[in-house]
Amino acid sequence: MQRSLLIRTLTILLLGCASINTQADQILTGNGDQLTGFISHMDSGQITISTNHSGSVSVQRTNIQSLILERNVRIKLKDGQVIEGKLQSIRDGVTLIDTTAGDSLELESLDQVSYLYYLSPINKEWDVSGSIHVAIDLEREEDGDESEEWDITLSNSITYKQFRNNMLIEFERDKNKDVTTDEELLFEGSLDYFLDSNTFLSAMYRHEEDDFENLHRRRVYGFGIGNQPWQAPFQKLSYGLDLVHLQEEYDEGQNINENGLEFRIYYREETVISNLFFLQDHKYLKLESGDQRIDTKSALEYGLPYNIGLSLNYKWNYNDAPEAGNRKITNNLTFGVSYKW
Repeated sequence: MQRSLLIRTLTILLLGCASINTQADQILTGNGDQLTGFISHMDSGQITISTNHSGSVSVQRTNIQSLILERNVRIKLKDGQVIEGKLQSIRDGVTLIDTTAGDSLELESLDQVSYLYYLSPINKEWDVSGSIHVAIDLEREEDGDESEEWDITLSNSITYKQFRNNMLIEFERDKNKDVTTDEELLFEGSLDYFLDSNTFLSAMYRHEEDDFENLHRRRVYGFGIGNQPWQAPFQKLSYGLDLVHLQEEYDEGQNINENGLEFRIYYREETVISNLFFLQDHKYLKLESGDQRIDTKSALEYGLPYNIGLSLNYKWNYNDAPEAGNRKITNNLTFGVSYKW
């Protein structure tokens, strides 16, 4: 009897401890449904929650009666104030925020919150994200010739604690009169180690191949330091400086081996139009010979349901010492479709 009572007591205590450590978020909707799981972020239109039984679920903010966030998040109010803490929305409309500084802030309603998100990788050991993007450029020349350019890009990022691995594979094919005139393959990878939540050390490697051009192969590898002031579903900024070594192999002519400095910057932010993002991605390479190379990409991305996006992309490239037959400046405009995870 006593043994049975002891087993039941230990079971209750273990379950109680498990429930305390689970720290599940809770949403109560207007029709009485209760969702329990992990709230990844909230914007002006909806909240996304990952549940064990239904997967990822999106709930419109207008259909939320109350919610409780058990873990600390970064919250931005509509007046521009940014707070870190836990959020509790009570059914009568009052919203309470218990900040990490130990203060308590009371809001009139949940509508005063512009958006919120969890900081990764601070609150999660593992974080996986990526996308596949397909873009096409169709042109008709003055003489009536039609040309097309396809660009397929696969990117993926895996974060584990202080480590982050980034990978990008890009394939381009140009056709003119149904004849392939160019094929390019690009692989780019990096390994980052975060010294804190923003600053990281980085080692990178980039490999390019082109079987249709005199420049057959290009390799760039190096190491440096970077900073990530913003990392959120609605706003991201990352920049860094690398000491790199460049190797270029030509089918005809002398190969090139040079050292240099590469500055890179990536910026993405939601515009005044919900789900419409503006993106800038730039690389500037300065070689010891004095040559300069610039690769830039600007895009407008519009997010659709089911993680599908539409984008208008503009690429601009500059090389002040191009190989024979190539221009210093090249640019193109493409329309693309993407899927993110």
